[in-house]
Amino acid sequence: MNIPSLTNKIAITSLLLLALGAAGVRFHWYTFQIGLLMFSLAALLGFISICASALFTRRTSDPIGRRQLSQAAIIALPAIIFFSLSLFRGAGAPLIHDITTDTENPPQFIAAKQNRLPSDNSLNYQTSNSSLQKQAYPDVQTIPSVLSIDEAQGKAITIAKELGWDINYQEHGHIEASVRSFWFGFTDDIVIRIAQTPSGSIIDLRSSSRVGKGDLGENAKRIRQFTELYLK
Repeated sequence: MNIPSLTNKIAITSLLLLALGAAGVRFHWYTFQIGLLMFSLAALLGFISICASALFTRRTSDPIGRRQLSQAAIIALPAIIFFSLSLFRGAGAPLIHDITTDTENPPQFIAAKQNRLPSDNSLNYQTSNSSLQKQAYPDVQTIPSVLSIDEAQGKAITIAKELGWDINYQEHGHIEASVRSFWFGFTDDIVIRIAQTPSGSIIDLRSSSRVGKGDLGENAKRIRQFTELYLK
């Protein structure tokens, strides 16, 4: 058995699986579950390649074999890095995909319903997730503002665009947007509700992933980013 050559091929396979998994989900060649499976398999093969390279490089006297093992370790790195980053980002995040600043009366989507497939997650807010969200993200709260509804809405749109969100729909006191993840192109829908108060207005947000039971904490992170910019 030519271990250096086999290790190199395994590493190349991990890189191909990583790319095909992302491309397949982004271009709807297959379901996101298959894409995630390919992503996980890519990481496993990458880990095997790096371990084999570390184990056999010094034991291989053939210069070509040593070069193949070194190349395999480098080729396998992307799958390991992306998988590790995903685990790190999602560490401690609850298995929920719909986050809102108002769990008692969450903002409702209007236009987003037309953009979702029957197989996508429902836009009906699950009140059973409220306690999980409060425990994991106690800082996700309604945003108070001294601005009028129109002024607050203009500011909200500016911030949404600054964050790279695509504005899909708006009416008085109501904004809807969407954003796609970098790697797999997963789409999350966002709704912003602005209501009048005696001292100005209050802004509530809701960010919901179209697919997946969990979101690796991305929806809460998105609301936090908006809140931070709004309160500056």
